[in-house]
Amino acid sequence: MNLIAYLFLLMKGIIYGLTPYFTGELSKSYDVIDILALRFLLSFFAMWLLKSLKIVKVDVGIKNFIKKEHRLPNLKYLLLAGLFEPVLYMFFETMGISMTSSITTAVILSLSPISSSILEWVFFKTHPTPMQGVFLGCGILGVIYIAINTSADGGESSTLGIIFLVLAILSGNLFCAFSKKSSAKFTAFDITYISCMLGAVAFNAVNIIRHIIVGDIIHYFDPYLIPENLLSFLFLGVGSTIIATAMNNYAISKVPMSTLAAFGGVSTVVTVLVGATLGAESIRFYHLIGFPLIFARMVGVSAITMMKDRKKQKIEKSK
Repeated sequence: MNLIAYLFLLMKGIIYGLTPYFTGELSKSYDVIDILALRFLLSFFAMWLLKSLKIVKVDVGIKNFIKKEHRLPNLKYLLLAGLFEPVLYMFFETMGISMTSSITTAVILSLSPISSSILEWVFFKTHPTPMQGVFLGCGILGVIYIAINTSADGGESSTLGIIFLVLAILSGNLFCAFSKKSSAKFTAFDITYISCMLGAVAFNAVNIIRHIIVGDIIHYFDPYLIPENLLSFLFLGVGSTIIATAMNNYAISKVPMSTLAAFGGVSTVVTVLVGATLGAESIRFYHLIGFPLIFARMVGVSAITMMKDRKKQKIEKSK
């Protein structure tokens, strides 16, 4: 049993739950590509600084993709992890957030256990126990119940925004699968470093071309000059992209994907609460019914996984 991994999942869920609010605030004034480009430029600079000052150990870089080494077969999984998150996941998530309310975002992203369980079976030939399946089902029912009632209430959420969020779910779960495979040869900080680098290169390449075409390249860094925006970029670039992602990468290497998905309930509730308190959105009766089911999913799946780990450790010690 790895309590640190579960603690990191909880902390990551809180940070990720705050992310839609900061992203939504920035999207009111700036284009999605601007937000992504400047976010990952800041995150990669912070990771490079931490690496250069030897505050964190990163043992991967461009040289590893050129020379032959024992980790070469795992590099493809590392690149695929970086492609699906941040490049695809962050693009789809940011587009979805800009087109939907915070509460709808939280609800849709909570559907990840469905694809997560399928991908765990495909990639690792494992599946939840019957009781874990029951708890996962509780969470899914809670999400569906909230989603149906949210749709009936109407709101500012568009169909295209919901499609983007569904694509974000698929990308995020594929990232978890490839990150788990990468963790056999690479550390959590190795994976985070490559993800930040790919995100910075991909989004800034597109954004620079876009600003040159428009003719306002001189204003490229203007969003950083407003204190409120800089705070949001620091939270997204350092708090969410580096700290929370490193926690997530560590947890991915230690616990099953079904357990990772179960902890998605934390970010769901945080996002809804923040949307209600800071974003002037309303908590409805169906949220109060759906939330306990989502929490049951998280607690139930995690508790069963912990018990299985304890039983496995006892068997290994008795040998």
